Amino acid sequence: MTDLPAFAPVEALVDGHALQLVSGGSARLTLLLEAINAAQSSLRLFYYQFESDDVGRSVINALIAARGRGVDVSLLVDGFGSQDAPEGSFLPLLASGARFNRFIPRWGRRFLLRNHQKMLIADGKVALIGGTNIGDTYFSHSGADGWHDLLLRVEGAAAARLADYHDGLEAWMGSPRPRLRDLLALLAQHSDNEGALQWRMGGPFRWLSPMTRGLRRDIDRARSVDMIQAYFAPNWGFLRKLGRAAQRGETRIISAARSDNVTTIAAARHCYRRLLAYGVRVLEYQPQRLHAKLVVADNIVWLGSANFDMRSLYINTEVMLRIDDSTFADAMRRFVASHEPQCREVTAITHALSSSWRARLTRLLAYFIVATVDFRLARNLNWRSLVSRRSPRS
Repeated sequence: MTDLPAFAPVEALVDGHALQLVSGGSARLTLLLEAINAAQSSLRLFYYQFESDDVGRSVINALIAARGRGVDVSLLVDGFGSQDAPEGSFLPLLASGARFNRFIPRWGRRFLLRNHQKMLIADGKVALIGGTNIGDTYFSHSGADGWHDLLLRVEGAAAARLADYHDGLEAWMGSPRPRLRDLLALLAQHSDNEGALQWRMGGPFRWLSPMTRGLRRDIDRARSVDMIQAYFAPNWGFLRKLGRAAQRGETRIISAARSDNVTTIAAARHCYRRLLAYGVRVLEYQPQRLHAKLVVADNIVWLGSANFDMRSLYINTEVMLRIDDSTFADAMRRFVASHEPQCREVTAITHALSSSWRARLTRLLAYFIVATVDFRLARNLNWRSLVSRRSPRS
């Protein structure tokens, strides 16, 4: 694979943890396979999307080889995101003695509730997180249809805490009647409240998940906010918080000019006018499809699976790592800045010139679909289902 454009890896030591961030497709695939091939005792994986293509088969083969070394292997996938992966593609892995299951909740099946997490934990010592699913397209980085994404390798005690969460999730998925309230308890239990590295889980909580609550607090306090976001369609409250951060200091948002879903691009552009009015800098990444999820708020860095849209913030099961370290935050702020030459900046003038009545209507409808209809339908039905489960039968 040819990685264009190239961004230098970011490496740091934070609270006894070795961190390594890579973005290129071949670099991400190398890091993933190296972690599998180096495992000696256990491999725990969860992926929203797992394809039965060349990359998918290479991962399956590496897991089978790990089983041959005596490594305990557990692969979990989301029932919606991986619905196109036939059961037969996982049979050789099952035959090797590995465990496999699909996340298909009793309530919110398929469309309504999705586990959007992506993680790999090797030996309880090394964790890989980010936005990358398992499939050819996610590691193709050589042209306009390739994905620009991030993969973070975490070596240290935090990996063991994520391994414990994976075990709990596997047990929940394997229970005869997986209940939403039990899943929410699991997500809350494995969200950290202290330390330089904190796992924060997102999900369909009645109010705010640990992830969303933390993001809101950090942005509320920040004088400098930088984001690279594949899908950007938050509510007006979060837009106002980003605007106020810009008024206190500076806010820079890099969003997608290319994506697998044009509706999400239009929804993001519906938000630009308000952001620009606050003084937020808005840029669109041009060379490839953007799939990264990164927030830098003062000395805090957030990396993981969650987009900055209503579904990720309030409904999907997500995992983000909150890293509190000024040196690492400065490095990630420089990483964001290195994208600017490959972006087109959106100004109030250029946005107005591109905003014909047709464009404004298209963006409004896109935002309505992405941030209102999908969000309210999924959230209301999931919670009605939860209430009905708690109510005694007549």
